[in-house]
Amino acid sequence: MPMGAYRAERIAALLRERNDWDVSATLELQRDVYSLQAERFMRVLRPLLPDDEAGRILATWNCRYDEESTGATLFERFYGMLIRDVLTRVCGEEVADYLLDETGAVIDFYANFDRILLDPASHWYGREGRDAVMKRIASRLSNGALEAWGSRRRVVMSHILFGGSLPRWLGFDHGPITLRGGRATVQQGQIYRSGGRTTTFMPSYRLITDFAEAAAHTALAGGPSDRRFSRWYKAGIGDWLAGRIKRLTPTPESST
Repeated sequence: MPMGAYRAERIAALLRERNDWDVSATLELQRDVYSLQAERFMRVLRPLLPDDEAGRILATWNCRYDEESTGATLFERFYGMLIRDVLTRVCGEEVADYLLDETGAVIDFYANFDRILLDPASHWYGREGRDAVMKRIASRLSNGALEAWGSRRRVVMSHILFGGSLPRWLGFDHGPITLRGGRATVQQGQIYRSGGRTTTFMPSYRLITDFAEAAAHTALAGGPSDRRFSRWYKAGIGDWLAGRIKRLTPTPESST
């Protein structure tokens, strides 16, 4: 609930666009990576961008967190620097660094921070003002590699008990894999540190049903077995990553 309404608003907008929803269209909706959060920041930021390569890429960005998107990388660079700059101004560098690097405070409550960051009269910007701060930070966007978003989204799916402590060749862990999406996209994908460990938000299970048929369409981020040496331990990962779903139907015994 504290994460904000961007994803819900995007879903509601897409639902209003058509009345012929089926399984494939619903799967496409679940995998949507357009960010309303980015759209609202870009309305303010676009005229403040520098006339250099990074600025031009971000100015034409479509607000989609596709794996190959350089614009998504640049926007996240800007957003991260903006929050760090403002928090340092408000509560000091040490506290700001800890909140951003070792807790989920901003991750969980980012919509509340956004309301402050987008407010042109916010006191958090001090005498410099919102647009001047954003323009100053945007001028530093070129201080970093122009990487595709997916190259920054690599994580290992670690065993829930062993947590990556076992050698990789034993096969309990899987990856690294690429996380699609961002914090405010329908397909949510977040990577951050909290409590001394890497934590992620991602859709661990997909379920789509059409009430006109006795079936369920699913994808699981793993497999139906929790036993490492079962053939089903990682059976679903490939389909889950690729956006494919399987059709489950009841057996004759279960329908009687």
